[in-house]
Parts: sequence; structure tokens; C-alpha cells
Amino acid sequence: MEDGSSSVRLAGRERRDAERERRMRTKNLFLFLHSLIVPPNDSKKRMSINDLLDHTTKYIKQQEEKVEGMKKMKEKLQLCSEGSSLHEKIILVRDLGSALEVVFTNYSGCINNGSFLLGEIINIMKEEGAEVISASFHNVGGVTHHSIHCQEYCSRVGVETDRIYERLKELNKAAQS
Repeated sequence: MEDGSSSVRLAGRERRDAERERRMRTKNLFLFLHSLIVPPNDSKKRMSINDLLDHTTKYIKQQEEKVEGMKKMKEKLQLCSEGSSLHEKIILVRDLGSALEVVFTNYSGCINNGSFLLGEIINIMKEEGAEVISASFHNVGGVTHHSIHCQEYCSRVGVETDRIYERLKELNKAAQS
């Protein structure tokens, strides 16, 4: 009979030891999780397990959102660096009688958006006999729309809009290569 009761005691002790080991593993996992997660700024004291799990859940969601944002940015930058048509500048030259309007669009999400310089466009306009009256831009959703209004220096000489358009196209091609 003693043999049976000692085996019951052994089984009970093994269960206790197994439960103790499980609790220690769980505690160590929570401590490891706590060491990985950035603590909230307002927390100077030790967090309860429920608070730690809540904070961890929020932290993981924030990190997932960051990763998604970075993936989108990476795709956008890859499209721009591959020379896709997304960063080609759309150029429009309008003859308004004695005035001239140059409109171009720049996709500013691209890496090389600064290579198509406004100063170079103004220089081309001056070389072709047009005086810049005003220049403006509007940025909407990563797309910048520039508008330059010019007037002829001398009405006798005039301004050739076709020639200006061709020179701006050449400038655009040079900026993209």
C-alpha cells in the first residue's frame, strides 16, 4: 500500500515541479517581452502583465503601420529611380498675345525632383526675349504645379513659343538622364 501512496506523492510532486517550470518559463517570456518593448514615457514603475500585453499590442500595431509607410515610400522611390514616366515633367507653353505662360508639373516625390530647376527655365525665357512678370507654384499631393507668366521685351521682336517649348523639352530630357 505504501508503494501506491508514494507513487501518488511522486506524481503530485512532478505536477508541481512541471507547473513551477511552466510559470518560470512564462515569467521569463514576459520579462523578455518587456525588454523588447519601448516603455511608455509616463511609466516609471513596473507594469502589470495586463498593462504590458496592452502596451505590446499597441506597440506592434504602431510598428506595422510604420513598416507599411516605409514600404510605400520604398515603392515610390523605386518608381522614381527606375526612370518611370511618373517623374516626367509635363510642359505647356501658351501664347497669350503679348504675354506668355509656361506651366510645368513636377512630381516632387521623386529623388531627382530638384534637377529640373526653375532658374534654368527663367534663363531660357530671358534668352528667348521674354521678361518674367510672375512665377507661382502649388503643391498638391506630392505634385508641384509651376506657372510662369512672361511678357515680351519688345513687341517688334516677339517670342517664338515653339522654340521655347523645344528648349524646355531638351532641358527636361537632360534633367532626367
